[in-house]
Amino acid sequence: MCCDNLPSNGRVVERLVRRFAELAHPDLAAWIDSNVSFPSTKVDRIVPAMELKDVDAFTSHTGLIDAAVLQTEPFTQWVIEDRFAAGRPAWENAGVSLVADVRPYEEAKLRMLNGSHSALAYLGYLCGCTYVHEAMALPALRAYIDTFKKREVATSLTLPDGMDINVYREQLRQRYDNAALQHRTHQIAMDGSQKIPQRLLGTLRHHLKDSGPISACSLAVAAWMRYVMGVDEVFGADLKNNRRFHDELVRWLDRLLNDGALKTVEYFNTQ
Repeated sequence: MCCDNLPSNGRVVERLVRRFAELAHPDLAAWIDSNVSFPSTKVDRIVPAMELKDVDAFTSHTGLIDAAVLQTEPFTQWVIEDRFAAGRPAWENAGVSLVADVRPYEEAKLRMLNGSHSALAYLGYLCGCTYVHEAMALPALRAYIDTFKKREVATSLTLPDGMDINVYREQLRQRYDNAALQHRTHQIAMDGSQKIPQRLLGTLRHHLKDSGPISACSLAVAAWMRYVMGVDEVFGADLKNNRRFHDELVRWLDRLLNDGALKTVEYFNTQ
């Protein structure tokens, strides 16, 4: 069972292990097909990068030296596909959700949490905010992120049974407000060309198919462009050649360049 924070992580591990087995011994690959399962998992918990001052503070408070100490938040969610070849521990007794398919949970987390995190990170950084909670303290950014999640992301999802997207959205707001977490906007903004396809483009593609709202996502992508001011091929031909997305993107990037991030978000909230 893979616990890494990767989409479809069980299927990725299964493909790699099976390919290695085929090269090592064909009979082993056949045995794996009949006797081994690779359930996918989804973990939702914010863990900012640790800094030396945090490690020193831990030592100061506890008297212990821990080179692997981590800070995290109170919220935690672990979802596991209930697909095991030889039984499993009773993880549900510890609050784990055992489900038939982890993908709807994974998609909701990538688009709602990670997508809004990226949007907040780029715009917050451009507004001079070092931490996520500082960006959330700006009324314009707070209103924008709520619109982003409610109007564009939530309406793009196929929710798993029993998931209340409004409750999840409110939980995210409270988590982003956590000043003790010290989650740097710069950390979230790193490696945007790898993160944006998973976090933002799925929502964009969903609404471009049915002429749905795309302004909030387009503003987030424009903010990334303003952040890096470089050229990167992450969009694929469908989005690159889509005139509606192109025009919306140019509109927001132009405002970011001319008016700055804060005034652009304030303008967005009037639309």
